[in-house]
Amino acid sequence: MTPTPHSPSANTDAHPGWTFVDGLADAHPGTVKTDYDIPRTDYTQAKPAVERLARADGTTVVRLAFRAGDVMADHHAAAPILILGQVGTLEVSIRRDPAETTDGTDAVTVSPGSAVHIDAGRVHSLRADGPATVTLLVLA
Repeated sequence: MTPTPHSPSANTDAHPGWTFVDGLADAHPGTVKTDYDIPRTDYTQAKPAVERLARADGTTVVRLAFRAGDVMADHHAAAPILILGQVGTLEVSIRRDPAETTDGTDAVTVSPGSAVHIDAGRVHSLRADGPATVTLLVLA
C-alpha cells in the first residue's frame, strides 16, 4: 500500500519503506487560526476536529483536536487503537466489559508524553476540559 496524505493540512512525506507525518499537535481549527482552512460547518457542536493525516503499512494516523468541553461519546473501533497525548489533557473512559451497557468504566488521563492502547471492540469515550490534541493510531 502506498502511503498518501488525506488532507490539505497534512504535511506527509512518503517514501518507499517510511513516511514522515507532521502537524500532529495542531489545534482545533475552530480555536486557533491556522495557515490552512478546513471547511467545517459544525464549530458550535461540542465535538473534536478529526483529520486523517496518513495511512501506511497497516497503520492509520489521525489527529483529534479538542476544544474545551468537546466530547466523543461512547463508541468502539474495529481495530486496536493507540491514543498519544500531544497538547493539553484528555480524559479517556474505557468500559471494563465490552458487553456491559451500564457503569463499570476505567478512566485515564492522556497528556503529552503518555498514551493509552485500547483493544478492538472495547467501548470508550473521550472528553476534554480544555484545549487538547491527541494522535490516534489505528493499528489494523
